[in-house]
Amino acid sequence: MGTALNREIWIAQSQDDTQVALVEEGKVLEVFVEHQAVQMLRGNIYVGKVSRVVPALQSAFVDIGLEKMAFLHVTEVVSENGHGDEQSHQPIQKLLREGQSVMVQVTREGVGQKGPRATMNITLASRYLVLMPRQEQFSLSKKISNEQESERLRDLLPEVSGSSGLGLIARTVAEGKTQEVLEQEFDALVEQWDEIESAYLQDRTPRKIHEDLPVALRTLRDLLDHRVGVIRVDDSKVRSDVAAFIDQFGADFRGELREVESSIGSELESNLAVETVHDKRVNLPSGGYIVIEKTEAMTTVDVNSGGNLGQKNLSATALQTNLEATVAISRHLRLRNIGGLIVVDFIDMAGDQDEAKIASKMQELCASDRLHCQVSDMLPFGLLAISRSRVGLPLDVAMDVAED
Repeated sequence: MGTALNREIWIAQSQDDTQVALVEEGKVLEVFVEHQAVQMLRGNIYVGKVSRVVPALQSAFVDIGLEKMAFLHVTEVVSENGHGDEQSHQPIQKLLREGQSVMVQVTREGVGQKGPRATMNITLASRYLVLMPRQEQFSLSKKISNEQESERLRDLLPEVSGSSGLGLIARTVAEGKTQEVLEQEFDALVEQWDEIESAYLQDRTPRKIHEDLPVALRTLRDLLDHRVGVIRVDDSKVRSDVAAFIDQFGADFRGELREVESSIGSELESNLAVETVHDKRVNLPSGGYIVIEKTEAMTTVDVNSGGNLGQKNLSATALQTNLEATVAISRHLRLRNIGGLIVVDFIDMAGDQDEAKIASKMQELCASDRLHCQVSDMLPFGLLAISRSRVGLPLDVAMDVAED
């Protein structure tokens, strides 16, 4: 495991919002924005009441006490007093009925006229572990690559869970952690789950019974690792909250928590302006460019050779421009927090070998994305499809809210 402290986490607090950025060697990698006036739902747990079961969609609409119903697909229905396997092949009309109370967790924010997506397969994340109270399964983060460590953790997780009947996932930062450390965190997660379950059983009125951490602490929970050398904050209360979080969960943190007097928000906005995150067009090193456009159904990316057209070897130019485009695309998907379906129209290439290089490069780059990201092989007409998880608001939407 490397020891280079080349990353920083910036936390900018204002009266209206909190902005958090992950910065590596001076470049902003990701930005997260949470507004006081905008309720973020993902990760929250609700008492729900089934409003309508739709067999044709194999889905149900669930009242969770908000303006829009939550959408619950049959694949997200699990038993509340057992585990999900025994229900996996039954139709939704056999599993749910109108008026039935259910505990659900929001997995995706609503988009446009659509309400949030939900699951009955609850998960509770902490620093090293994810608790799965309704799935007695044990698994590891795919980013744990050391086989010996993977085997150790696979053997350890059932011991940590003991006879509880609760499932666990070991997160990437669980590498090297002792059984004692993991058991302490497991006990805290079980206590949290007991409180949630108690609230659900006491009152079945549709409402929120658990809220995920605020964006600053959530980002630290998910991104604070051995590469982070500095956490910069511009608010004393946030600094106090972050310090308390580090005391409890930041045993790996060897860097510096630094409170600054200047506005980190202004500094971040200047960095984002340089990165052209507000523009459709992003220039590439050799004179080409990409154009990023969003529709309700998908995001499209068009790759253009631009000033690179004058070169004699057109096939080499196309390959070079397309390779540069893959780097820019993967970077801007993270930076702009673009999720859902992304379709890329690459410049026509000379043959299957070049197309395979582009698809392979795109897959390699997306593999390092912390969000779930799937990349197709090259499709007809030089197209390539990417599916990326939606988490939080896209950056342009978040910034628009900030300006309103």
